[in-house]
Amino acid sequence: MHYFDLHTHRPPINQDVTAILSVDASNRVLPDYIYCSVGIHPQNAGITGFSDVETMAAHPNVVAIGETGLDKLASTPLEQQEELFIAHIELAERLRKPLIIHCVRAWQELIRIRKQYSSEIPWIIHGFRGNDRLARQLLQFGFYLSFGFHFHADALRAAWDSHRLYTETDDSNINIADVYQRITSSLAITCEALSHAIRENFQSRPCHNP
Repeated sequence: MHYFDLHTHRPPINQDVTAILSVDASNRVLPDYIYCSVGIHPQNAGITGFSDVETMAAHPNVVAIGETGLDKLASTPLEQQEELFIAHIELAERLRKPLIIHCVRAWQELIRIRKQYSSEIPWIIHGFRGNDRLARQLLQFGFYLSFGFHFHADALRAAWDSHRLYTETDDSNINIADVYQRITSSLAITCEALSHAIRENFQSRPCHNP
């Protein structure tokens, strides 16, 4: 049994897990022994220059860009967040790497920006906890949704039925196996079926994947 952890802040300790470690470029440190995503979190916009992201993103173990996005609870002005987010989008386009998105209370702004791009690069919203109505709206615009331990069951089902579902642990201490167990219980499927579907999502997209 193999597990996929799209977005984590803890290096994996189990060889049965393919994980993508989220690295904020403001730290200017990039582990070179595991898969990573690199970006500037919206709450850290303005702390470091975007050139740090561009430099780190060229590393062969960086397989995704982010997390990046929009957060109306962050102290950084939304206009500045949006400018930084667009820079991440354009970098992901150039490098053909998926985009890991953090979004808090800025869904309409996110959709507006999405409409400006006709990209085949996966735009993946991490830690999605919205309801099924929001999930279906986002799926309609081509987003992928990544779920952790807590989620709305109907939103999870919508992502599963659309073949646009990923799993993650984010910054929690929960094991990815526990996330799988909770998700498969909700969907009434096996862990093996979930693992196979997520592997297909990783391997069939036109981008750099682990």
